[in-house]
Formats: sequence, structure tokens, C-alpha cells
Amino acid sequence: MMNQTDLERFQPECWDQIVGNVELKEYFRDLLHCVRIEGHRSGFNLLATGESRTGKTVTIKYGIKCLGCIDLDYESLNACGTCKNCVQNYHLFGNNGCDSHIFLHDSQNSIRYSLIPIDCANLKESEIDDLYLKLRVEDDSVRVVYLDEVHRLSRRFMDEKLLKPIEDFSAIWIASSANLSPESSAGKPELDVMFQNRFSYRLRTEKPSVDEMTQWLAIRCDEFGIRCDTPKATLRLLAERSNQVTGLALQVLNRAFKKRKKLLTEKIVAQHIFSFSE
Repeated sequence: MMNQTDLERFQPECWDQIVGNVELKEYFRDLLHCVRIEGHRSGFNLLATGESRTGKTVTIKYGIKCLGCIDLDYESLNACGTCKNCVQNYHLFGNNGCDSHIFLHDSQNSIRYSLIPIDCANLKESEIDDLYLKLRVEDDSVRVVYLDEVHRLSRRFMDEKLLKPIEDFSAIWIASSANLSPESSAGKPELDVMFQNRFSYRLRTEKPSVDEMTQWLAIRCDEFGIRCDTPKATLRLLAERSNQVTGLALQVLNRAFKKRKKLLTEKIVAQHIFSFSE
């Protein structure tokens, strides 16, 4: 069984453990190949959008983890999970990111790798000035700026302040957001079109099919030692009732995992209250 104790916060340890989001995974595989094997430094700006709990942040975090992995598997493009960069938990809150070194494929020389995570809901103007200073330095390093919940910048009239840095400084900009509706409740666009156009890759999260979700849930049950009263029927019901939203389905698996008998029943699935209002 995997060394994780909270299924609601399940973190993948390889690309095969991420269900759905085919285009988002392909983006990261291309990014990893071009950066770690071919030596690219920019040109991969991503704006990933989609409803809550559909695997957007999990996929992005794993992709960034692979990018900074010192012992990356160049065939599978999976992170090793054990190097110093992999075991660090770079969280958006109270963390200044990663400033380390990685090796390119077939190279004995290390290069500098910097990850700058930004919590857009709490970003201050002084932090934007600090970001300018970090990105102005012209060197051969791999620099990644991760903008979490980027639509919140527009609500605070701060998105325009990042237009020039995204345009001018060599870095890989990765932004995530909930669905970008044409207008917010205040009548203002959630994210300025000029800002969105700074991102060459604009991808929406993709939910898996019911069959794919059912199979993925069965594998997770096996990994975590969860038994099912009627495996095929119970897990398919869970895939259907959760609307193939992985984060919501994991809530139910976690309930079974926290039971002494580690048993998932059709009753638990049928009675669980799912909310799709986010």
C-alpha cells in the first residue's frame, strides 16, 4: 500500500495514477522532454482552467514536481519521488518555492532550477516587485512561475501588472483558474483577454469516462487495501454519482479507508451527499 494516509489529498506518484486530463498530461510530457532533454527554457506558458476537484491542481503539481526532479526517469518522465527536490513540499502558503539545481539529460553539469509559486488571492504589489527582480537576471536557469487561482488577480485589478513580465522575461509561466466565465458577478471579465493571450497553451480539464473512472477507483482501492461489498457495481455507482469528478470520488473512498474494516459498500456510496455547485 502507498505511504499516504489521507485519500482526499491523494498525490500521484506517476503519470498513470492521474485519470482523465489527457491533454494536460500530454502538455507536461512535452514540456519535460523539451526542457530536460532538449534544453528549452521558455515557450510553454500554460493557462489551465476547469471546475473544482477535477484534477487540475494535482496534475500541475505533479508536472512541476517532475520538472524539478533531480533523478527524473527519462523514459517514463516520472519523478523519482526520493530526491531532495521531490520530497520538499513546496506549498503556496508560507513558502518561497524552490531554488535548487537539476541535470539535463546526458549532461554532467547541473543548471539552476527555480520554482516561484504565487497565491494570487493574497499577492501583494511588493511581491510583484520582488518577482521582477528575480526574473530580470539573464542566465541559463530553468525558471517556473506558478500562478494559482489566477482569475483572482483581475478581481483585484492586478492582472495588468503581470503583462510585461510574462511577455519580457524568459520563464515558464503556469497558471490555474476555475472556469473563466465571460463576466464576474460585478460585470467585469474574470480574466482580461490580453492577459489570457499571453498563454500559448489554454487547456481545460477533462473528466474521464465512467469506465475509466471505475477502473481507476478499483486500482486505488487495491493500493489502499479497501474492500468492496460488490466491487463492480459499487465502484461504477461511485463513478456515476460523483459525475467522474476525482476529488469527490476520493472523499467517499477516504470514508471507507478510515473505517476499521476498510469496507466500501453500495450504501455508503448511495447515501453520500455530492455537491457540484462549486
